[in-house]
Amino acid sequence: MEKETNEGWTVPKMGFHESVIPQILDGKTTTWRIRDHKLKQGDTVAFENSQSRKIIGLAEITKVVETTVGEIDLNDKSHYTVYKNRQELIDAFKRHNPSYEINESTPVYAYTYKFSKWQ
Repeated sequence: MEKETNEGWTVPKMGFHESVIPQILDGKTTTWRIRDHKLKQGDTVAFENSQSRKIIGLAEITKVVETTVGEIDLNDKSHYTVYKNRQELIDAFKRHNPSYEINESTPVYAYTYKFSKWQ
């Protein structure tokens, strides 16, 4: 989970599908994850394009909340994408996490962050 940066130091990394990268660059500040990345407030993490494996920037984790799929606010604009109904959210989780069984009681880790684009 660690990635060496150009300066030779290592930080944890978090991958994003290339379709999500424009959302991050446009102001997305929260990501919902099925897997616990074990990050805590104040941690620095490298954001990676999962397809190209390129680091797009660094983020400071500002908040971590453990919740469930059923408790997520469908209109949370910090996540960038909003959902019309719970099934639409479940389907999105299944697209990005095909090996997981997803339902309303599935645990979710919400990571809020302050992003800085990689120079």
